[in-house]
Amino acid sequence: MWPLPILVLALAAVLLVVPLTLVDWTAELLWFRSLGYEDVFWRLRLAKLAMLAAAFGLVFTYAYFNLHVLGRLADLASVLGSSAQGGNLRTWPTQPGAKAANPQGPRLTRPFVLASVTVAAIFGLIYYSEWDRLLRFAWSQQFGTSDPIFHRDVGFYLFVLPLLNLVQGGLELLTFVGLLLLGFAYYAAGAVQISARSLAAANHKVLAHLIANAVLLLAISIWGFYLDRYDLLVQSSGAVFGAGYADIRVVLPGLWVAMGAGLALIGALLWTIARKAPTLGFYATGGYFFILIACLILIPWGFQRFTVEPNELQLETPFLGYNIAASRAAYGLDRIGVRFHPIEAGLNPRQLQGNQATIANIRIWDDRPLSQTFRQLQQIRTYYSFSAVNVDRYSVNGDYRQVMLSARELSADLPGKSGGWVNRHLQYTHGYGLAMCLAAEKDEQGGPVFSIKDLPPKSDPGLTVARPEIYYGLEMTNYQIVPTGVNEFDYPQGDQNVYTKYTGHGGVLLDSFWKKVLFSLYEFDTSIVLSAYLSPQSRIQFFRSVQERVTTLAPFLRYDRDPYLVVDQGRLYWIQDAYAVADGYPYAEPTEDGISYIRNSVKVAIDAYDGDARFYVIDPTDPVLRVYRAAMPNLFLSIDEMPPGLRQHLRYPRDLFEIQVDKLNTYHMTVPQVFYNREDVWVPPKERYGGETVLMEPYYVLIRLPGENRLQFLLMTPVTPSNRDNMIAWIAARSDVPGYGEVIVYKLSKDSLVLGPLQIEAMIDQDTTISRQLTLWDQHGSHVIRGNLLAIPIDHSFLYVEPVFMLAEGTNIPQLKRVIVSDGTRVAMGSGLAEGLQVLFGQGSSPSEEATGTSEAVIPGAREAFSRADQALRQGDWSSFGREWEQLKNLLEK
Repeated sequence: MWPLPILVLALAAVLLVVPLTLVDWTAELLWFRSLGYEDVFWRLRLAKLAMLAAAFGLVFTYAYFNLHVLGRLADLASVLGSSAQGGNLRTWPTQPGAKAANPQGPRLTRPFVLASVTVAAIFGLIYYSEWDRLLRFAWSQQFGTSDPIFHRDVGFYLFVLPLLNLVQGGLELLTFVGLLLLGFAYYAAGAVQISARSLAAANHKVLAHLIANAVLLLAISIWGFYLDRYDLLVQSSGAVFGAGYADIRVVLPGLWVAMGAGLALIGALLWTIARKAPTLGFYATGGYFFILIACLILIPWGFQRFTVEPNELQLETPFLGYNIAASRAAYGLDRIGVRFHPIEAGLNPRQLQGNQATIANIRIWDDRPLSQTFRQLQQIRTYYSFSAVNVDRYSVNGDYRQVMLSARELSADLPGKSGGWVNRHLQYTHGYGLAMCLAAEKDEQGGPVFSIKDLPPKSDPGLTVARPEIYYGLEMTNYQIVPTGVNEFDYPQGDQNVYTKYTGHGGVLLDSFWKKVLFSLYEFDTSIVLSAYLSPQSRIQFFRSVQERVTTLAPFLRYDRDPYLVVDQGRLYWIQDAYAVADGYPYAEPTEDGISYIRNSVKVAIDAYDGDARFYVIDPTDPVLRVYRAAMPNLFLSIDEMPPGLRQHLRYPRDLFEIQVDKLNTYHMTVPQVFYNREDVWVPPKERYGGETVLMEPYYVLIRLPGENRLQFLLMTPVTPSNRDNMIAWIAARSDVPGYGEVIVYKLSKDSLVLGPLQIEAMIDQDTTISRQLTLWDQHGSHVIRGNLLAIPIDHSFLYVEPVFMLAEGTNIPQLKRVIVSDGTRVAMGSGLAEGLQVLFGQGSSPSEEATGTSEAVIPGAREAFSRADQALRQGDWSSFGREWEQLKNLLEK
């Protein structure tokens, strides 16, 4: 009979886990099917089940076989009984020829089955979560690039080796623990005796059983040593990431010696069984561990310490070259172009005239205070929220303009009494529209100039939002059921509310009673099955958060932290950047979270109304993505199938850019000697924000690159030398087509000093006029926020722009009060960008009789030219400004 507690626990586990798993799988199957991805659901689940079944079957077979043999050779029934009664363990006779009879063996069959199932279930659940390794192994691809040591394709390290290591490690753990438990069980039963020089067994079969398990463990360990050869290339070693000089000269031969020693020990153990001479096996085991310690620990340590370290650069130079080349390839740094950017001190109006479009699009709004401004001016009601402000570009009134926008989503926490079940899941179901403003403009009160605003949306020509409802967004975690007998709140209109009913196809139809029961169990909410408001046309929408949605559909991809909203043909879409990543790229230094290969191979578009998710492949050459395209052939579409309106808003993703810049800061040094000495390490620049010194983040700009004629949307960042604050280079990534994805490093001359962002911040702090004004505001109950500093390349110079926001006491609306500008030689502040530039170029430059010696006849004309230049500057007419400025200059030179 089974013990009652065990029966209860087993029954409870089956009754709890199995139904809940079936409920989850069935609900998610219907969800995948509603999106047209049922085959993806089954392929993911089959991969998980295959790993679980393989691990469970293998472990169960091993455990049950060994327990069965153990039960026959040791009287464990008596041992367990005496232990439970507090008695002494019975010692088996040790005389030669004594037999291990176990008349109670059949009584142990059921406990053995239960123990085997338990152990197998634990391993099965662990391996269940490693399904991705199986997918990569089964559909592995070739990279076309080989490692420099073993000359194996990189695909072996990324797709094959991880599964082999997983299997080998699991088997080694299983057999090691199994051998320990078997030895303890036999010892506890008195079936074996251990002395200082030998191992005695009551029965030869007991010894054979233990040695057979030891041989199995040794064989698996030998396999592990063989795989360790490849692992040398993906681990840190002294000055090199990957195998270094000591690894190749000492550790690698040591692994072969360890394999040979393992085979010798297997032979000795088999000889022990055949000749019944346990003393040989005992000494052979000691010798084996001595060889392992000597060959894999002591000798490599001594060789590294006394041979390599005194001559490290000379000996490690080839391996440093491998490390540099692999890291550059793994992160796409080898595709980055390099240009030299000569710098001239200062700016002049002629340069501004030639870069009018760039000047007109310099962002003066910071997303952090702007988010707060959006909430105060455009939230409208407390049940709306703005969670993130993004930067993009649109055609506004016929001009290519940089804009900032944020979705007006439904708040997850409804206020007051509006938080009941009907309100949360049936009535308050969606957000509505967005706020969009020009990034380079402000109104007279220091607020944003909106291109899309209010409820219902009011927009500039070409930015019409015909379908403003947002059922799928960034912060939507609750499930919704639409349409139902309850009218859905659409938007407020004066003192009244406008209501609507959902007419899309997003969600799973609740067209039967069993589906209502299913989702009541899935959501742990009985209201779904009990509510009278639901109809056969009602749909339950869940996984409504953009990142939760894409992660559920394609969990094998990694996703950028910043999905962004796009307006196209009157509809709202979310664009989510997805990455194909891997670890284990030979000789490539990994990131902090362990990946050593990344490509932005996929762009995901999610319809904010219907929730449709489409995965578009932008880099079909990526071998990691080719694995998943082979495994999930119906999931991915070509980028050519993306609507043109969405393609126009693709952008280089920030997460990838930050990883590449972080690696490029070191791996732009391609000469091993320079790399070893860290002679030219770059670091992210620093800036002042909110009264603190922080690292500058990359920023999107709409500018014309030096030497090019086209206005382009770019992601860029300056970089500075380590331990210094001057700018040494700047890096830009193109987002527009043609040229999307091209990254360029603009290196500055080391012979001239170009001020970095923190040095410009110091110039601002040292300007008495500016610092006096900012201090004055801070002392009168207002809070001054200096926004993020932008370094904008203008031909062969830089224009630095920093907005200044003021938060008045008692209000929560940051006002854009001033804009600080600098050309690196001087600094000025104005009420806006144009005014700041006017001060920068006009203050102290007006004609003066004493300073110039001009005649009375010249002064009136100079004044008129200056007045016209001033007016053109205020209006942003840089062409007229440049022309009038040249005329003023000519007059003053007379």
